[in-house]
Amino acid sequence: MCTLEEAREAYLDLVKIWHPDRHQNEPERLRRKAEDKLKEITAAYERLRREGEFAEDVALIAMDFGELWGFIDERGKTAIHPEFAQARAFVRGLAAVQMVEKWGYIDKNGHWRINPLYEDCADFSEGLAAVRWYGRWGYVDSQGSFAIPPRYQEARNFLDGWAEVRLGARWGKVNRTGELVFDPTRSGSRIG
Repeated sequence: MCTLEEAREAYLDLVKIWHPDRHQNEPERLRRKAEDKLKEITAAYERLRREGEFAEDVALIAMDFGELWGFIDERGKTAIHPEFAQARAFVRGLAAVQMVEKWGYIDKNGHWRINPLYEDCADFSEGLAAVRWYGRWGYVDSQGSFAIPPRYQEARNFLDGWAEVRLGARWGKVNRTGELVFDPTRSGSRIG
């Protein structure tokens, strides 16, 4: 298995070898053969990028189509048809989208990975996303299971294993296992 960058480098190497300009002084039969070979190489590389193991690397862009949101690819072609009230960018292969006033997450094929159950949500960070459920914030994993049950009035993204949260009037931080540590120097204000 290789990375997209390695596949791209191999593709460019083959283009240099088989480019018809390198075979200008060859007989017509060999020039056509080089052209055909280059077409095969280009088609195979494009198929790998589009459908193969690198398909996740294709950037999809959230787009407001007027009344509804969808996603377009880098060429401007509609990739996921507009059916969402709101949509955010893909992060780690999932995009937060709102449908019927609830938020959930879709994959790059437009399939629901986490059903729209939440009043609000944030992007995934360090494998977890903050979601507001029945007025309280908690954290879900990429399968939609609560890793940290909703109990906070506010919740921020994870950074270096900790996320800022507010419980009542007190700010603190929570780790990925749900351990909460309050900041004794702050009360009622955000941790700076």
